[in-house]
Amino acid sequence: MSGAYGQAAARPTGTPPMGWNPWNAFRTEVTEAKILAVAQALKQTGLAEAGYRFIDVDDGWWLQRNAQHRLIVRTSMFPSAVMPDGTTSLRPFVDRLHSMGLLAGLYTDIGRNACSQAWDPQSPNLPQGSVAEREIGSMDHQAQDMRLIFGAWNFDAIKVDACGLADFGPDKPAVKNGTYRALGPYIVRGQVSADQTAKVEALYASLKREIDTVRPQHDTALAICTWGEADVVRWGNRYGTSWRTSPDIEPTWKSMLANFDTAAAHPELAGPGHFNDPDMLELGNGEFDADHLDAARAHLSLWAMLNAPLILGSDITRWSPALVAVAGNREVIALDQDPLARQAVVVERNGDGEVLLKSLQDGSRAVALVNRGDAPLHLSLPTSKLGLHGSLVTRDLWTHKEQPAGAAISADLLPRQTLLLRVREASGGKRQR
Repeated sequence: MSGAYGQAAARPTGTPPMGWNPWNAFRTEVTEAKILAVAQALKQTGLAEAGYRFIDVDDGWWLQRNAQHRLIVRTSMFPSAVMPDGTTSLRPFVDRLHSMGLLAGLYTDIGRNACSQAWDPQSPNLPQGSVAEREIGSMDHQAQDMRLIFGAWNFDAIKVDACGLADFGPDKPAVKNGTYRALGPYIVRGQVSADQTAKVEALYASLKREIDTVRPQHDTALAICTWGEADVVRWGNRYGTSWRTSPDIEPTWKSMLANFDTAAAHPELAGPGHFNDPDMLELGNGEFDADHLDAARAHLSLWAMLNAPLILGSDITRWSPALVAVAGNREVIALDQDPLARQAVVVERNGDGEVLLKSLQDGSRAVALVNRGDAPLHLSLPTSKLGLHGSLVTRDLWTHKEQPAGAAISADLLPRQTLLLRVREASGGKRQR
């Protein structure tokens, strides 16, 4: 291990985080062994070398907050957290990941309570104890929690949810019966005009300051997760490495497109170090599994055109070589990780056909022709719209084949298929972006 905090080498500054999160695969029923098995699979398949290096821990890891307000780890989930003095620590787990050349991310909530307490009431891994002991969110404990998470435990990233601000209002049954204390709501889902946006922003701003206090001058990733609520597109890039623009993704084509659209609507907000986040990749799940590789390739293509964080969300240990090849396509990943960090813009939308254009640091362009529908269609983009000059060469980033470009880039696309190209001037010269 290396670096001032003993962590693995940091991700390239200013690029979207890449890695894996257990939520879509395991929800709260995850274990240290399952996480480490996926981490090992990322190493063995070459996906870690391709860039997927953040290993996140999502909801469910906490047992309670003790009388000194310190977060206690659920040791049945993380056996390595048992310390000789009777305390608990995630430092051994983080050290293990760092020794593998990986990075570690943790989950919390900006309110008093977490999403599982509102939405997974039957989970076996909910916080335990009194009402106060079950308040494991960061509200009123930001400084102490960030010192613990980024100082003592040495995490590299944090995902900060907002169910604590939305789902524990006085009208909720679990609040009425005394299970939880009432809070807000500061966020009223689907009703932006009812949100207490200033309070939500202030909480995330304060959390960011506490992180920077613990790790000044350090590239620590903060993922803001208000699901597009509380007008996060207005302020998210002031504090977050990424900010969720949408509700939770589901493993369906419809959900993927809906989430894509929320991020595609705001290309002006993205740039080096700050990215719209349409949620995790569903590669390997549902309509993006090994039986739906065209859809899987389209999914990754669209996230790459957005410069979105590439966070895998299924059990990698069960993946076929074909799925590994999709997720590990270095040329597609390079679009997402391009240092210019300029998000693609939608230059044409006609029915189920959509054309995206993205400028890259070397002066080339990325073009995506997208069939959003369930019937074949033909799409075309005049090369005159690319802002390039002279003879052009296109490279298909999925077949890795090059050919000269004519007056237009055209394709006959199957249902749910995306053509992803990199287009450069034949001379190879770098021009004004």
